[in-house]
This record gives sequence, C-alpha cells and structure tokens, in this order.
Amino acid sequence: MDTLLSVQGLSSGYRHLKVLHSVSLEITRGSVTAIIGPNGHGKSTLLKAIAGLLPTWTGVVMLDGTALPAAASERARAGLTLVPQGDQLFMNMTVEENLLMGAYVRTDAAAVKRTLDDVFTLFPRLHERRGQRANSLSGGERRMVGIGRGMMAAGKLVMIDEPSLGLAPLIIEQIYGALNLLANEGQSILVVEENPSRVAGVASAFHLMDGGSFAWSGSAAALARSSDVLKTYLGG
Repeated sequence: MDTLLSVQGLSSGYRHLKVLHSVSLEITRGSVTAIIGPNGHGKSTLLKAIAGLLPTWTGVVMLDGTALPAAASERARAGLTLVPQGDQLFMNMTVEENLLMGAYVRTDAAAVKRTLDDVFTLFPRLHERRGQRANSLSGGERRMVGIGRGMMAAGKLVMIDEPSLGLAPLIIEQIYGALNLLANEGQSILVVEENPSRVAGVASAFHLMDGGSFAWSGSAAALARSSDVLKTYLGG
C-alpha cells in the first residue's frame, strides 16, 4: 500500500474544548476515503485539524512520509487542499476569479490554465457563468465553485466537507458524478458526509466518527453488511 496521508494520535479542539481524541487515520494514494457519522461529533473538526486550521494538541500529521508544519498555508503548499463546508466564496468576485484564487500557490500559468479548462469541462455550468459574481449563483453552483477552486490547487489530497449539504437530489447527483470522475482520474479524496449512501459508490474506505474518535472503520462492502452499525449511529 502507498500511504499518502498518515494521521497518528491526533487530538485537537477549540480553546479549552477537546473535540478530537487521539484519532489515527491512513489514506492510500489514489483512493477515496469517507468520514461518516452524526452531526456534532468531530468530522469537520478533523478536516480542519488536518488542514492546520486548528492546532495539533497531540499527535502528528504526515504527508508522503514527512511531518507537516503547523501553519495552514504551509500545509496547503505541501499539497493539502480543503473545500470547507458551506459557501465560503468571495461573493463580489466572478466565478473565474474565485476559481483562480484556488491556484494562488502555483506559479506555472500554463498549468493553471489547463486545470481551469478541466474544471470547466467537469462543471460546464461554471463555464457558462464564468463572468458572473458568486453572489448571483444558486447553492448548487456555489458548491461546484468550491470544489472547482479546490481542484485549482492541484493538491495531493483534496478534503471536501459535506459536499451535498442542503442541495437538491439532482444537484447532489451531479456533484457526486464529478467526484467519481476525479476519483477515476486518480485524485486522492477525503470526504465528510453524514449519509453514507451518498458516498457508497465512490469511497473505498469508511470511518465512522462518534464523540471525536472512530467507532468503526472498514470497506464499503463491510459497512453495507454492518446493519447494527448503521442503525446505532445513523438510524438506518
């Protein structure tokens, strides 16, 4: 196995509130890994801690066998990309300007242009709206911009927090269709979702988070067989 990301004994939280309790996680290069579980149990906090937006209280985060620096900006330069939950866009900037902001750490203009073309191929609607301001977009279009901006960083690992949150079923299908295409192209992805059925066709490994630690880990097939896990933690 070719390990891309290794998280060992990670604890973190907010000021005096400890949310993550010695979490360990390994992600194989080219794989899609899903963090699932009920809301309020540390899934988003885990992504923020890996990205360096929250401090590491204990443990270590390693990328390609190298321990990452604490600063979020340096982790981004090393190849970690976070697509945060919600519509955290620059609302007075155009779609294209928002996308190009994702490439701020890159210096090869020709390569950036190729990635921008890839984003527009993956999300044709964004090409149609490339000159529109972000504040004029629908919720689904904003989510596409967020994912596209994450792609523009050309990182080693893209972490996506709740890509389907608050979207209509048809838009969710489009979003996950795009994620599936990225996965087929070899992009390593870590995705947080409350509902495992949405990522079942994309992710190969699942980790169920409860109370700031993993209560269960396994493959998609193992999760499908674990009706007691689904019923206990997810009500399914």
